[in-house]
Amino acid sequence: MKKALLFLLITIFVFISPDFGYTADRIARVDGPTAIVGGNDRLSQAPYYPSAPGMITQSPGEIVGTTQYDYQTNGSTGNRVVLDSQGGKHFSWMNGLDYNAGMRAVYFNYCDASGEWPLPEGGQPISDQNGAGYVQIGLTSDDRAIVGYHQWLEPDYVVLAVDQVSGFGIFNYYDPPDMLIQRCFWPYVTVDRNDNIHIISVENAGLGEPQAMGYTMSDDGGASWSRFTQVDTLMVISPNVVASPVSDKVAIVYTHPLDFVTQWNNDIYYVESEDGLTWDFANGKVNVTEYGSPDSLFAYTDLAAIYDHNDNLNIIWSAQWVTDSVYYRTFLLHYSTGSGMITEILQTPSEWVDNCSFGVWNRPVTKMSLAAHPNAIFAVYTKFDTTDCSLGGFANGDIYATSSVDGGATWAWNELPDTNLTNSPSPNCAAGDCDSDHWSSAADKVDDFLHIIYINDKDAGGVPQDEGAVTDNPVLYLKIPVPLVGIDDGYSVPTTFALSQNYPNPFNARTNIEFELLENSRVKLSVYDITGAKVATLINGEMDAGVHSINWSADNVASGVYYYSLKANGEGSTRKMTLLK
Repeated sequence: MKKALLFLLITIFVFISPDFGYTADRIARVDGPTAIVGGNDRLSQAPYYPSAPGMITQSPGEIVGTTQYDYQTNGSTGNRVVLDSQGGKHFSWMNGLDYNAGMRAVYFNYCDASGEWPLPEGGQPISDQNGAGYVQIGLTSDDRAIVGYHQWLEPDYVVLAVDQVSGFGIFNYYDPPDMLIQRCFWPYVTVDRNDNIHIISVENAGLGEPQAMGYTMSDDGGASWSRFTQVDTLMVISPNVVASPVSDKVAIVYTHPLDFVTQWNNDIYYVESEDGLTWDFANGKVNVTEYGSPDSLFAYTDLAAIYDHNDNLNIIWSAQWVTDSVYYRTFLLHYSTGSGMITEILQTPSEWVDNCSFGVWNRPVTKMSLAAHPNAIFAVYTKFDTTDCSLGGFANGDIYATSSVDGGATWAWNELPDTNLTNSPSPNCAAGDCDSDHWSSAADKVDDFLHIIYINDKDAGGVPQDEGAVTDNPVLYLKIPVPLVGIDDGYSVPTTFALSQNYPNPFNARTNIEFELLENSRVKLSVYDITGAKVATLINGEMDAGVHSINWSADNVASGVYYYSLKANGEGSTRKMTLLK
């Protein structure tokens, strides 16, 4: 089996951890499949609460537009913002226009490199049919946006719109093939470095039924397309299609069911084309996880994928604990073709309150994106907090991020495991007054900043699933400077010290942390838990050059994942360790 040792230990920990509550953290037994919102769904029949999206809000960012349709995807997030070669940002989103009329459209906006927004305030529509939505965006080599979406009415179901000039918002429309045995919807798109356009989409099957996934590509800007070919059969809408920035590789990544009985138990699969033109869908699929007995962690419907600048395919996904029921504790995991290893980015607490739901198709950590810098990769996602719930009974989200400079082996943001980018708690908020930040998407290209689009939902929950009230929600653009700790001056590794992996790891109560100083330095060595709270300061003072070792006694802390961070002479590095008692 291909599971890394760390992943096996995580599974063991789930069973033996004394603080894992078998009752309090359980999702109610699932009696049937979760509804997939399709193309002709209307807004919730819940009351409408105007919320003045231009008002001052705790949630940061510039207003790209608005939407009454907070929901943006059933499963994987994909891309709804791209960064072009001149520093311009192109955005697209699903816009609920009129609660009373139940109208929905695809919108586009553009911000140039100087920060100006030349299009009409709030963006402009791309689609000319009601019911258009579930949008994805890509970029050609000459910086023109391509926007893929679906709509319910004939003649076109999956539509590709291509901007005539970069940032103009004047689109040509194309009709990619979308018919297998049934009509396919929910397109995901990418453009490779040769300007080939790749689209995957999934059948609109019945509730809880298997649904085929198909693929097509265009090498002439959308004018003609390859035969629409079935890739595989799924139970959830999980697939991503991604292209390498440094080679001709293209990959399709998705969650594949173990048994076609439930939506819950899935493996992570990918299939890769070396040249972006030829595929082996029959024999070329790779099962990353190979889940099965006695495993209890399984993939669900959220994943993200990206090629880094070393041409390695990186995949992250949320793994849920499933036995006789589905449980709340969720693990955010990473796999790289470079190492062939599965590593843990984070895990969520087991505790959850019964009257605070994170909503259909979500988990406590959910809706992930990946972004790549030449020397680092970044993960962006929504996390929910059980202490921050709306009066309607749904959890308010915040957007978090973390990064890795070693191909995904370790993850941190400055000294912490991750960072809360929006930090907008609104506990006990009434409809229209919430700040639930959700459905984020990060541009896959990173310069000095992460570029993120997200929904500032004014009543938590997804209205197409009848969760929460219908509100006017800002669509926000968040520009975040990338961290420098551990990746100073263009993501270089520290030059004044070397921090080793602790040993033993995993450990029971005591472990050794070793580091080498190349010169006399002021040193601070700290330990943090998975929430970012400092657990211990092991060193804080001047130390001589040379090799040093310190023993950490963890007698008074609980089992779990911890991070130790070393700072010396303005540089820093962080590593992860696992305590098993």
